[in-house]
Amino acid sequence: MRGRWLILTGVAIAVVNGVGCGGSEHATVDPEELLDSAAAHPIESADLDVDASLRVDGVARLSGPLRIRLEGPFRSGGRERIPSFDWHLSASALGFPVGGRLVSTGENVYLTVYGNGYEVGPAGVAAANARLEASGGLRPDVRSWLGAARVTGQGSEGGEDCERISAPLRGPRMQRDLAPLAGSLGFALSRPTGRATACVGFDDRVLHELELHASMAVPPGSQSRLGGARAIHLDADVVVSDVGQSDRIEAPGGEFRPIRDLFLTLNDLAG
Repeated sequence: MRGRWLILTGVAIAVVNGVGCGGSEHATVDPEELLDSAAAHPIESADLDVDASLRVDGVARLSGPLRIRLEGPFRSGGRERIPSFDWHLSASALGFPVGGRLVSTGENVYLTVYGNGYEVGPAGVAAANARLEASGGLRPDVRSWLGAARVTGQGSEGGEDCERISAPLRGPRMQRDLAPLAGSLGFALSRPTGRATACVGFDDRVLHELELHASMAVPPGSQSRLGGARAIHLDADVVVSDVGQSDRIEAPGGEFRPIRDLFLTLNDLAG
């Protein structure tokens, strides 16, 4: 189960690889050309600022949005392992504010909350890495998930002047590409709907911001596996800066308990 959540986290990061703002004075560039260029320049390392909100229909305990904010460096794990990152974490779920630190070295994952440290453990991460390698790694063809693009403005995000490009999500293509992953997690995937807005640099042709608004109905046969959820809605904003300049990410010091201890505590609180 822990390995599955690690893969889901990695998929979210991979979406940023696949593919805001103030004013600039650059000539408009064909949006399809810019998206193609961004897809051809996947981000191997950068600083990320992620602000996400998740809403779930059909689960009383999750009637309010789950919010999460992540800030810090990121390095791709390629096709062999989960990404590495060192993120400051703030979140709000079930009425509880949470602050802490989330670190991945690609070989272990550490979480510090309320002054307590937890780790997934090398065995759990190795299992996730083996599953990733067997499936070809976290390199989905996200460019193909975007429909007809249009320019919506210009801006400056992540320290670069960029063109804002909006495109609808191609639900059938996303459903097809993500079906194997959903199946390995034990549920079916319906066709996502929504829209993405990217800010691609004029000079470096790299993605510097991605806004995502997506909804997905949960098929009846999978609702019981997801606690009765009927639909899932995601709103996310990812800003990418200092591309290619992230330092080596090290394991944090201190003592860490198994992550299952945290899960048991959360189950007690939810009950």
